[in-house]
Amino acid sequence: MAVTAIHQEIIFRMAKLQKSDCMSIDEAAEYLRISRATLYNYMNVLGVQRLKFPFDRKAYVTKSDIESVRTFVEQNRG
Repeated sequence: MAVTAIHQEIIFRMAKLQKSDCMSIDEAAEYLRISRATLYNYMNVLGVQRLKFPFDRKAYVTKSDIESVRTFVEQNRG
C-alpha cells in the first residue's frame, strides 16, 4: 500500500500529538453530555478527524476539536 499525502499528513500530525492532548470518544461524549452517536454526527458536520494511536484500539479526538464541538453544540441548542 502506497503512502499518500493524506496518510503522510496524518502520520506527521500524530507524531506531534500526545494522548494527553486528546480525549477518547467515550470521554468526549461524557464531557459534552451527549451520546457517542450524536458526537460522531457533530464530528462529521464539523469535519473533525478521529485519531488512532499505535497499539491502542480506541479512537481519540483532540481537546481543541472537542472544544469546537462544544461551541457548536452551545450555539445550536435552542
